[in-house]
Amino acid sequence: MNNVVALRRVPKVAEPERVSAVVVAGSGGAATTTTAFGLATALRLGTGKEVSAVDATSDSGNLLSRTGCGMVDAARSIRQFEAHMALTSAGVVVVGNGGGRLGDPAIVDELLAARHSARIHDVGTALRSPRLAPLLRSNAALVIVTPARSEPLSRMRDALTWVMSAYGEDVFGRTIVVVSHQMPDTPVDLAAIRAALAPRIAGFVEVPFDATLAQPGVLDHRRLAPGTLDAWTDALDVLGGLLTRPARPAESDGELA
Repeated sequence: MNNVVALRRVPKVAEPERVSAVVVAGSGGAATTTTAFGLATALRLGTGKEVSAVDATSDSGNLLSRTGCGMVDAARSIRQFEAHMALTSAGVVVVGNGGGRLGDPAIVDELLAARHSARIHDVGTALRSPRLAPLLRSNAALVIVTPARSEPLSRMRDALTWVMSAYGEDVFGRTIVVVSHQMPDTPVDLAAIRAALAPRIAGFVEVPFDATLAQPGVLDHRRLAPGTLDAWTDALDVLGGLLTRPARPAESDGELA
């Protein structure tokens, strides 16, 4: 298989090394692992810069086993994590959780930032974990992922309401909602949800169904559909925009429609 996959569009991220994003589930089974993998992959392919994907779940998730397929060379290895590091098919450095012992996500973020690496943190369903608060308060972008189904979309609304109550309305100015299509046909109409959320958050992105993401085993970016990479690139464009402007307040009365 050819090792080269050309992006149809380069992400609009002027300073990739400044990217810090927290990928969290709006409900169970939301595809945070594949979304973290996708954002890191599109950024790496589009910029050629150093990118790290970090398993910051509270229960030791599967980011490393799902995406790691190669050894990290000595120049890119980090002594504290070297036993739990690997490279993805696109050359992203994956940092596994090592049985839930990775430590403070904010400290890990600072360590990787000092190496001029972009950071994509997969936190799974641990949105309400106190250990994530320093990272979220440090102005990391928040990427909330939900499947395109009625019940998870409803739970995502609860997650957004909680985020607003915990971190203030301004957090919406650096929040992206990613809707993951996990079936070929969409069972719900997302037009009304997009219309309600788009004016109040930084971005709303739909990732189309991709059979590669639904298959077991290690993910290989070379098998992805071009439209999947395009969608992740759309989300990166939003992240890049957040680096060039201050967070804007959400236009909200305190409740979500």
